[in-house]
Amino acid sequence: MDFTLNPEQELIRAGAREFLERPTTTASLLEAFVRLTSSRRGPKGQGTNGSVLTFVNAKGGSGATTIAVNTSLSLQSQQGNVALVDLAPLGHAALHLNVKPTFTIADAIRNSKRLDDDLLEGYMTRCRGDLHLLAGVNEAFTEETSTEAIARIFDLLVTRYRHVVVDASTRLDRTLRTVCDLSQTVLLVALLDVPSLWSAAKVRDYLLDGSACANVGLVLNRFRKLPGFTDAQIEAATQTKIMCKIPNQYAAVAAAIDHGAPLVGKNHSDIARAFANLAQMLTRTEATEKPKTRAGSLFGLA
Repeated sequence: MDFTLNPEQELIRAGAREFLERPTTTASLLEAFVRLTSSRRGPKGQGTNGSVLTFVNAKGGSGATTIAVNTSLSLQSQQGNVALVDLAPLGHAALHLNVKPTFTIADAIRNSKRLDDDLLEGYMTRCRGDLHLLAGVNEAFTEETSTEAIARIFDLLVTRYRHVVVDASTRLDRTLRTVCDLSQTVLLVALLDVPSLWSAAKVRDYLLDGSACANVGLVLNRFRKLPGFTDAQIEAATQTKIMCKIPNQYAAVAAAIDHGAPLVGKNHSDIARAFANLAQMLTRTEATEKPKTRAGSLFGLA
């Protein structure tokens, strides 16, 4: 009987974990490097299901990205182990955080069938405060995104991170419905004007129509008191409870975005305190909510 080892068996015995088939493609090389990089990083998550918190614009330009980024950083500062997922049609979170991601969520979607913990970690970009970002696409993503792909990505995210914050921006599609269905809290970001509040009511109806969507709340961005807009009137018009009011400091916000220096770094500003309070409120809300799915998988997938 021949006990001679073939070349692949000899490599396995020597401790090799990655193999590249010939002819080798660029995608295969990139994926191998991703796995190599992630294997040299720190310890993985604790294996418990984290919460998913999703921010959606009621109307374009309402500020969901700014609020998602700063809330993520506040959560990271308060509790640690936070991931920010940029699901916007064109991702801007990386600009807010002044990072240049090598990979985006498009890579995770395209490789969802082979996605595992190490590969997902390789797709994440580390930002200030050790916040991890799954960056948004930087060009139009026209490929079909299956529910199974989103399920696989979030199944892995929630077993790795304590909180997963999603910036859905102006997205309104099946992917958004899927993510909102698995979220503990969905926050509609609106401005204090009639078109924005009208849109908030419509987006809420869309998310709740025939779905298992989580608690939906309202964040009033660039808030200032205006006559004729009481809290009771706003909640009646949108059928949504106000969860937070972010003060109107547009100049400070614009400067923070332009310089890639998020507002939560300015610890003594009113708006930084507003984000810190929002993060605390969300974790208190989460603590009172029962899990939506069984432990180990958001969608009951193996």
